[in-house]
Amino acid sequence: MQPQKVFHRTIPINGLDIFYREAGDPVHPAILLMHGFPSSSHMFRRLLPALAQAGYYAIAPDFPGFGYSTYPTTDGFAYTFENFAHILSSFVEQMQLRNFALYLHDYGSTIGMRVALQHPEKISALIFQDGNSYEEGLGKEWDTAKAYWDSPTAANKAQLPEWLNAEGTRQQYVAGVPEAQLPLFSPDNWALDWALMDRPGHVEAQFALFEDYRDNRKFFPLFQEFFRRTQLPALVIWGKYDAYFSVAEASCYTRDLPHAEVHILDAGHKALESHFEEISPLVLDFLRRELK
Repeated sequence: MQPQKVFHRTIPINGLDIFYREAGDPVHPAILLMHGFPSSSHMFRRLLPALAQAGYYAIAPDFPGFGYSTYPTTDGFAYTFENFAHILSSFVEQMQLRNFALYLHDYGSTIGMRVALQHPEKISALIFQDGNSYEEGLGKEWDTAKAYWDSPTAANKAQLPEWLNAEGTRQQYVAGVPEAQLPLFSPDNWALDWALMDRPGHVEAQFALFEDYRDNRKFFPLFQEFFRRTQLPALVIWGKYDAYFSVAEASCYTRDLPHAEVHILDAGHKALESHFEEISPLVLDFLRRELK
């Protein structure tokens, strides 16, 4: 088959320009890919054409304040997961996505699952790559964050790790990864992420979104009830070296989705960068079996 082209477009949503990448024919089964922090649809640059070549329509938006979408200031825009979910729901409607699978990573997991709660009839399958739906995923690394969420004092804020800087952006890719795997990561990733984040007022906007992450925890039971009720086909892919969302969460999905397929890879948080060659066949095989 001929390699598939990836197209780069923007669409106005709620007064914002939302950038997205798409590949494949829109008449084919659709896959909506939701990126994590601090990345963008750039993380799916290799997976999009692979999905299209396999006969799917793949579409990956950049969230507001990420990638090439509009990044409004906190003065006139709410950096909350609820607001992001409403914007992405509008994106789904304007792109006329009637039925689609979700590929969810990191922040994109909780945003995407909120979209699923708003459009349960549209979701055909779920793919989680190091994305958070259970409390078990928030391991000891999140203790200072939980303390701050519970009591957002100056003292608790001072205990938070430094992550909204160039090195913190790099660590999102390489933290916890064995040294032998480091050459698999292109510096282009964190250079691009930090260049886009290091804009006036942008770090403050990202901190506001981090503060709102506490609101996601009360949605975990709603996500889990959605799993039990729908029994959608599910693929769970996790890096065992993930330094941000504990690998202990991966098996949790089988509590509510007994038929979920779980794969633990010898990888870190951004496994798609280092282990694309392992992840792509898992995703394509899952979709071939589950999306008729």
